[in-house]
Parts: sequence; structure tokens; C-alpha cells
Amino acid sequence: MPVTEAQREKASSKDEVFWKILNTAILLDFRKGHQQWTLSELSRSSGITRSLIYYYFGKSRAEILEEAVKVLGEEFFGLTPEKLTLWAKGKISDSVLLTRKAMESSPPLGAFYFVHRTRSTTIGASIRRLENQYFKKISQFFPDLSDDQVKAIFGLLFGLVFAPDLSDEAIHQAVRIGSKIGKIRATRSRAAAS
Repeated sequence: MPVTEAQREKASSKDEVFWKILNTAILLDFRKGHQQWTLSELSRSSGITRSLIYYYFGKSRAEILEEAVKVLGEEFFGLTPEKLTLWAKGKISDSVLLTRKAMESSPPLGAFYFVHRTRSTTIGASIRRLENQYFKKISQFFPDLSDDQVKAIFGLLFGLVFAPDLSDEAIHQAVRIGSKIGKIRATRSRAAAS
């Protein structure tokens, strides 16, 4: 069953103001340096009043960037009850489609992930914890895969989220192929170990 428009809308339920503030904060962080910008600059650059910024994110730059990490966990790594349910029902490709839709709301979020994931900062550590949770999630749903195979599934799903111009059907096909290959390799690995 394909992802419905209602599900896609729910995946991007954060409103336009939220995304505008978050995206502008990430872009300022890239341009000016990590937390080297002010909330006044964020307000001017985003066109959103400081009081609305406080309402959505609190009064610190760190809180705003921590929210970006939270969005990565919820949307990209799919660590929400809704996405875990989709995986449990075997609808991994539907989860990928919802993630793609959510990532459309925040194009700089992928770059934020890459820039911060290896840094020895609180944000870097948080992102690495999310990655480990995601690897565990994959392992739970594909228990017979080796660590390298789990990482291969991660790479496949990661690519499906960020690859441009893929149709919904192409994503469904890629997930089916990846799942079949993973199961075949796991079977061969078990047979070789016997």
C-alpha cells in the first residue's frame, strides 16, 4: 500500500515557521561558524520575530541545533513509533518515502548531519548515538545480517532518502532488492558457518 498524501502531510507536520527558523539557523551555523551567530541575526535572516523563535526553540542557539539533531532522529533515522510500526509491518519503503518528504522541508539537514557527525562536540556525540540506534533498529528487523550487511542496508536507505528524482516505485523496488540480497547473504553466511 503506497504512502498516502495524509501520511506525507503528517510526516511534515511541523509548520512552515518551524522549518524556516531551523533551516536558517543551520545555514547561519555553516556560514558564521558553529554557534557564532546570534538570535538577532537568526531573526533578521529568517524574517521571524525573536519572540516566535523563543516560542518554537527557546532562547539559545544550542537548543535550536539540538532540535536539528532531534529532527534527524525522528525523521531521518525513523526512531518514532509511527516509523517503527511501518518497519514492523514490512513497509520500510513507505518509511523511506515519509523521510524523503520530511527532508524536503529541510534541505540543509543532510549537510548538518555530515558536518557534525564526526565532530567531538555534544551534537556530534548525539548524532553518533542516533546512528547506533539506527544500526540496532536495522539489526532488529534483519537479525541474521552481519555488521557489514547492516551498514550496507544503512547505506542503501541513506542513498534512497537523498538521491534526487527517484519515483516512489523506484524506492519500493530498491528496498525489495536490498531486503532480498540481505536475506540471501545472511542465508549463505549461516550455511558457510555450518
